[in-house]
Amino acid sequence: MEKKVVTFRLGEEEFAFDIMSIVEVIRLKEITEVPTAPSFIEGVINLRGKVIPVVDLRKRFNLEKKERDRNVRIIIAEYNKDQLVGIIVDQVEKVMNINNEFFLPPPPNLMSSGDKYIESIIQLNERIIVLLNVQKIFSKEEQEELKGISESENIKDKEDKL
Repeated sequence: MEKKVVTFRLGEEEFAFDIMSIVEVIRLKEITEVPTAPSFIEGVINLRGKVIPVVDLRKRFNLEKKERDRNVRIIIAEYNKDQLVGIIVDQVEKVMNINNEFFLPPPPNLMSSGDKYIESIIQLNERIIVLLNVQKIFSKEEQEELKGISESENIKDKEDKL
């Protein structure tokens, strides 16, 4: 059995998402700040008429802020049924088919600290890739906030057109 994943970088570290939760990968575009948004939300983007909240994964994981360069991408992912979020990463590497034998359970000490979003560790020789679960990066409350932001912005956008 194989699993298809999209690999990406945050600094020197390599991560992946299951391809089944990814809608598309786009270049960094203008992000509109939302004044009332929680601190983990960078703002929103308009993707073909749909307003999507955007989260900087560096900020989410408390990593050092880095100047955004031309390699930065936004991964559009489904975090809940029909709910999309844009996730800013330093660089998208590639799509890989990985045999199940290379997937290891996350170390128990990582899981006890509340980092339930680590689905597994992929070990390919000396290379380690952390497989993240998009659905678990955000708590239920945060998912509701994300949903509320995209819905309120979509309503406001429709009102502006009237």
